[in-house]
Amino acid sequence: MSVKRIPKPGTETVAALIGTAFSAILLVLTAMNAGPLWRDEINTFNLARMASLRDIWHNLQFDSCPLLWPLLVRGCGMLGLTDGDMGIRILGLGVGLFFLNSLWLCQRWIGGRAPVLSIALLGGLPAFIFVVGANRAYGLADCLLVLSFGKIWQLLESPTKSQILSAGFICLLFAQCVYYDVIFLGAMLTAGALVAIRRQQWKILWTMAGIGLVAGASLFIYLPIVHRVPEYLSFWRSPFFDSIALWDGLRNALAARSSATSDGANGPQIWIWIGLLLVGIIVAVIIQRTRVGQTPKPEVASKSANPERSDLALFCVTSVVLGIIGYFGFLLKLQFFLQPWYYVEILILCAISLDGILNASWPALRPWGLMRIGFLVVMMILNAGPAWAEAHTRRSNLDVVAAFLSHNASAGDLIVVQDAWEGITFNRYYRGQAQWLSVPPIDSHEVHRIDLVIAEMNEPEAMTPVLRAITNTLTSGHHVWLVGSIPITRWQDAPPGPTLLPPRPSEMPTRWWAGSYLSWWNQQVTTVLLDHAQQEKAEAIAVPGPVNHFEDVSVVRFTGYKPGTE
Repeated sequence: MSVKRIPKPGTETVAALIGTAFSAILLVLTAMNAGPLWRDEINTFNLARMASLRDIWHNLQFDSCPLLWPLLVRGCGMLGLTDGDMGIRILGLGVGLFFLNSLWLCQRWIGGRAPVLSIALLGGLPAFIFVVGANRAYGLADCLLVLSFGKIWQLLESPTKSQILSAGFICLLFAQCVYYDVIFLGAMLTAGALVAIRRQQWKILWTMAGIGLVAGASLFIYLPIVHRVPEYLSFWRSPFFDSIALWDGLRNALAARSSATSDGANGPQIWIWIGLLLVGIIVAVIIQRTRVGQTPKPEVASKSANPERSDLALFCVTSVVLGIIGYFGFLLKLQFFLQPWYYVEILILCAISLDGILNASWPALRPWGLMRIGFLVVMMILNAGPAWAEAHTRRSNLDVVAAFLSHNASAGDLIVVQDAWEGITFNRYYRGQAQWLSVPPIDSHEVHRIDLVIAEMNEPEAMTPVLRAITNTLTSGHHVWLVGSIPITRWQDAPPGPTLLPPRPSEMPTRWWAGSYLSWWNQQVTTVLLDHAQQEKAEAIAVPGPVNHFEDVSVVRFTGYKPGTE
């Protein structure tokens, strides 16, 4: 008897497996070293663990995603899998590893061999490592984006009932991850419909439309939440936003630095991405022109894979172009401060589309396969250092700060947290006896209670309870502990005496933007402390490893009381 030998994996497959293994190691290290949840993750965790589904629904407006991820976290919690920080980290690791597996599945579904370009572009990207395993809906959305892309193409190739049902189900789940996912889903379904029109497959065309309608209709339940959006948009919008902000945000997302570093020189990654994207678009266009020149005879076309490759190239390039146009138009309309994780999904769509154009279109190993392998090696080398640093970065140091204050702040002391959002993290980890207040002083620190902060913005004397508590604490001989990352300095050219009350939002140059009020409120706190405290001491609190710059706080202790000069 002869034993059939298992074919050896190709060189590209081996290279992609090595890159995937390296990325998986980074994700494991991230789960081990991320440490505590930070405010955005705690917001989602607290939302998911509310007493009832009714409570989740009423507070969903204070999160940025639909119900799918919070319900998944809630379900895992009912099984005892996400009761603590480590359970959440393990869940995030599972999502990250599932994403890497999704890249391979997608390549198989679109007829490729290995996701060489996707691994090269994403596997060591610090922004990807930061977001894919976090307790947010973005990681699951990344997975379902890749699977939706592959399933839509598989449906074009084999429109069976099982393929229609599976594609529709995955697309439905994808639409339920993040609100703006409907943009990417619409781009992919439109690309699939375009291929169906060219092939004159009208049933598939209507199937694509049906999947889109069902997925879109599933979002109608969130209309009450969407109607409240205008109330909160100005709260988050940047008063300094312009079109250049899109470019700066993209550069930050592709920068070769970890989240522990807020600034620094940008590497060549953004130009590599742009250059490769332009090459992919040009190749896709060339393939379309080649297809037009082919003979229309069915017997000839069936002997060549070129028509199928040109259709795949059309699907990929249409998806990425429409996705970029739609999403960047959405960001221009939104005008938020653009964080690196806002760009991860569009980068994923670009990466898998490039894999579809440049991998499946050029099957021979030499020279194109060798070039892809070389590109994988170069990108891994470029991103290795920052990716390694990101994998060892803690999400916050507020857990350590809270533990320090739990042991050192007495019952008569006062703790002032400089930001209400940092108060969400502090509330999770603080177990001491001292009273603590946030800036502004709101009475709920479970989720991002935008409504409560907006109410304080309408109150000229919103900080009076905090300022009075500081004065009472100092005069009684106890300590005031200031926690945050806002510098404790006076405004330049500020007149002596207390800081003036902030104007109402209608009179503020930045209107309803929360940042200006946070600065003003903290200046009131700073003025009282610098004018009335006799001693000031910055506490040295050791933290094991670098800390995410979004939540890296310090602690300053103020003691004694001296009368003011006003």
